[in-house]
Amino acid sequence: MRFRHLLSFCLLACFLPVATGQEPASSASSADVDIPALVKETQQTVSESGVYGLVWWIPTEYWVVSLERAGMSEEKAKQRYAALRKYTVVAVAVGKIGIGNINYFPETDIRDNLLLRDSEGNSYHPVQKVSGDAEGLASIMKPVFANLLGPMGQNIQLLFFPAANKMSEPIADPLKAGSFSLVLSKLVGADRIFEWKLPLTSLSPPKYCPVGKERVQANWKYCPWHGVKLDEPASQPIPATK
Repeated sequence: MRFRHLLSFCLLACFLPVATGQEPASSASSADVDIPALVKETQQTVSESGVYGLVWWIPTEYWVVSLERAGMSEEKAKQRYAALRKYTVVAVAVGKIGIGNINYFPETDIRDNLLLRDSEGNSYHPVQKVSGDAEGLASIMKPVFANLLGPMGQNIQLLFFPAANKMSEPIADPLKAGSFSLVLSKLVGADRIFEWKLPLTSLSPPKYCPVGKERVQANWKYCPWHGVKLDEPASQPIPATK
């Protein structure tokens, strides 16, 4: 959709002043990451009867790649957003379709009716008290969303869920095999489940069918054309080019 491309361009552009004066990136590891593809892969739409909106899981890797593209080194970009790895960050805007407009639900309604669910079925509520880094990200991104997407952007809520389960294992690691979901209840009638199967193709090394050599999704277990089992993807991002 059109707002996906706008988000990709403008969210990347908003990092340029941050990187001004920094030394050029020493690694080209972000060069092969297709940011619009990453946004498309992590964003889902809400399009039920009389209801419209979006749910966007924003992995920390998104911010890191954006800063690398803006000129910051990989190491410094990772350091800048290291504090966000304690959260699963989600942007949500959902509303009821009216006569020529959309009446978006306020933050309290979204927060009270949205749960994070890990691959084991355990549920997590949004974190009530977040760190200063998380608050800083929200304060930066809210006006960006508003300027970028108008009424929808003005009503995007940035929520922070836990990043790990009780065993200190990551709930949503975009580079490792797994899955997780967000469950939106009541506001859209029956529970609406948004699921992500991992790893993300846009952040993973290319994966191919061993028979037909077709490129496949990183999270696929079998080739849909030949039915053969696929090799497990490497659990690391695209390697840096020299």
